Parts: sequence; structure tokens; C-alpha cells
Amino acid sequence: MSKQQIEKSSSVQAISRKKPEPFLKWKFEINEDTGASEFKTVEMSDGSKLSEKKISDAMKRASGVDDLAVGERILHKIARGLSAESLEHRINEVAALLPGLEPQNETEAMLFGQFLALNDSGMKCLRLANLQDQGFFHTEKLFTLAHKLFNTANQTMQTILKCRTGGQQTIQVVHMHNEGQAIVAQHLSHNPKGE
Repeated sequence: MSKQQIEKSSSVQAISRKKPEPFLKWKFEINEDTGASEFKTVEMSDGSKLSEKKISDAMKRASGVDDLAVGERILHKIARGLSAESLEHRINEVAALLPGLEPQNETEAMLFGQFLALNDSGMKCLRLANLQDQGFFHTEKLFTLAHKLFNTANQTMQTILKCRTGGQQTIQVVHMHNEGQAIVAQHLSHNPKGE
């Protein structure tokens, strides 16, 4: 590969990478009277100044809804399913990861949340299974559980794809004739009258 080709390839890659949109970042503090973690403030992940439009856009990207109250409830529900100890860490992880999955509505946001929680739990099982002090029985059980969790996460993603496509599948029929040439039929319809 020549120097010119490498430079061209690098510039194309730089153009094709889109800058990630900022997400909401929650801050919590411990209430000294109750010992509970309570919401303090919210800010944008890139440090930019808050505005109603930026908050609304960030919530829409994360939860798939325009209503801030509904979006916040979705994020909190999803955050409960993750394994990190602090609520602040879990909610910020959800707010950072969901926009990359691009939920289009509340249902997709909840399904993506299920996917994230299952994936998080599966990774935790794999991490525990690989600890040195585990016996064979525990290691086998943890690997089996991780497999089940990842399989369920995969089924969740398939459900999201079915929701987005309306359950339609594209089938291609390829007939090979004369020296390996193929005819590909993209859209087939069945006509029972033979017309």
C-alpha cells in the first residue's frame, strides 16, 4: 500500500467516525440523616451548558421518548438491573450506553435495557468463573449461567429486530445454471390462479 493510499484511507476513516452526542450525567450525594443516595444535579457529559433542548435531546436519544419524566423512569428502571453498586454509576452507565443502541420508542428502550442487564450479568458470571479459587463445579455452573444469560440477551436483540422490521424476513432463492451463473429472485409472490 502506498503512502498516498494510507493517507486517503486514514482521512476516510476520520470522516466516517461521527462524534458521539453528549449524554446526561447524574450526580448524587449521600443524605447524612438517612444514609441514602439522593439526586443532586444533572449535567451534560461533555461539560457543555445545560439547556432544556439539550436535556430533551439527550433523554430522547437514551430512552426513545420526548417526555422527560417518562424517560427518567425508564433509565432508573433499567439501572436497577445492572450490577454496579452505586445508583450513580448504574444510571450514568445506562445514560451513556443506551444512545449508542438508538432506541426509537419506550418499548425498544426497555428491551435494550434488558439486553444491557443480561449482558452485564453474563460478563459478571464469566469474570467469576475465571477466578483462580473456583472449583470445577462452580466454574462449570458459572459458565453455563453466562451462556444462558448471553443466549437470552441474543433473543432480546432478535425481538428488537423483529419490532423494527415488523417481523418481515427477506428470502433469496438462487438457482444455479450453466457454469455456476446465478439468478437471484429478490421479490417473490405466490399467485394461486397461475396468472
